[in-house]
Amino acid sequence: MTGPDAGSIRILVADDQGVIRMGLAMILDHEPDLTTVAQAGDGEEALRLIEQYDPDVVLMDIRMPVMDGLVATERITTANKAAGRSRPAVLVLTTFDDEAYVLSAVRAGASGFLLKDTDPDLLVSAVRAVHRGDSLVDPASTRVLLERCMELERQVGGTAEPAPAQPDGRWIGLLGQLSEREREILVWMARGLSNRDLATKLFVSETTVKTHVSSVLSKLGLSSRVQAVVVAYEAGVVRPGEAEVRWD
Repeated sequence: MTGPDAGSIRILVADDQGVIRMGLAMILDHEPDLTTVAQAGDGEEALRLIEQYDPDVVLMDIRMPVMDGLVATERITTANKAAGRSRPAVLVLTTFDDEAYVLSAVRAGASGFLLKDTDPDLLVSAVRAVHRGDSLVDPASTRVLLERCMELERQVGGTAEPAPAQPDGRWIGLLGQLSEREREILVWMARGLSNRDLATKLFVSETTVKTHVSSVLSKLGLSSRVQAVVVAYEAGVVRPGEAEVRWD
């Protein structure tokens, strides 16, 4: 690991395989604005090192001994909420392209989800994205995630065929608390627009967008943008095929 530079994005890498940790650190440390400040072999160690090194982003493996990445992510999210902060953001990495892991990572509060064999440039972009408050999931996992959400919707409706998108009863009350602008923000988030994209589209500053996004998350009781995307699909606010995955 290297010493942190002023203004760089501080990263903790948590994976039970040393070779993978070192490889990820090499990719990240090659970038002038990224610095690996610590490495952990399990979730419990990751939590200790977070207290010691105060990273901005945690790259979190899912399957690890002692404490897995999902439990560690949930504890990070809980601690962030209790402290009224949004960092560190968690970017989950796994070799398992499985809908259960995608949904579990999202529900645990992860800001993003990528497979370990993702392109290095995409990994770097992902770290920068979650650091600036955006969220993302791997394109292949996005498809699986949304298909799973629609399957849950069909099960609730008791039909074998996709039903017309109607607001899920679980969310009607909460969605009703959103202002017109906040509902607009939710829809565009679900379609893949970043804070920067939203600012350009709505002719407002990124700071204003972040304020709206924070309000949406607060009113819906969510901890990350990617959770808001799932809610938007489960609630029928947007339909499959309308989302555009963005990486910039």
